[in-house]
Amino acid sequence: MGNYVSITSSPSELINVADRLRDRGIALAETAGGIERDIRAHESGTFPSDQYTDAFVHDKYHQPVPGADGEDKPAHLAVSESGVISGRQLQKVGEYVSRAMVDYDVTDLDNAGQINTATRVAS
Repeated sequence: MGNYVSITSSPSELINVADRLRDRGIALAETAGGIERDIRAHESGTFPSDQYTDAFVHDKYHQPVPGADGEDKPAHLAVSESGVISGRQLQKVGEYVSRAMVDYDVTDLDNAGQINTATRVAS
């Protein structure tokens, strides 16, 4: 059984908000993707092997940590990929909410029509 949903604004307003979320997610993923590419292009040779960097690179830089996608990966990748992954997730949320509001609106209109028909038949 579904849960009761109370929408205090119109579904079209929520669709507009969801579309903006989707668009912001797309923009974030694109911008973060460019930054991620720049980081990868510049990080080569950043930590030349020596007594100070070897331990850092092994213990911290390549340390497995949970990434934004939930998978364990080296810390430097988890950080550099998080913007792109977050943007994609924001895009998915916007798309999901938009579809849900369209479905809600269609169902609401269909139910109103059925109630109207039943009321006329009962009269």
